[in-house]
Amino acid sequence: MALSKADSDKIVRLLTEKGASKPCHRCGHAAFTVIDGYSIFGIQDNLSQGLVIGGPNVPVAMVACNNCGAITPHALGAIGLLPSEGKG
Repeated sequence: MALSKADSDKIVRLLTEKGASKPCHRCGHAAFTVIDGYSIFGIQDNLSQGLVIGGPNVPVAMVACNNCGAITPHALGAIGLLPSEGKG
């Protein structure tokens, strides 16, 4: 599912409210772009049996530095974009 302009603007607003507005950690450039769409980080509790696909995960919004392309993930739950547990 693609992010709308409103979704991207909301992500930028929420990150700014959380103080995530510092320059790029790689090159120091100040401008970032919210990448269209979402991603997930798979959670593994044991690697002895190999990589498990389809298990628990952390959904993230990604932002990219407009200068060097460094990508930074932000957990959707931590920035308030996932419903709280117990709420429907």
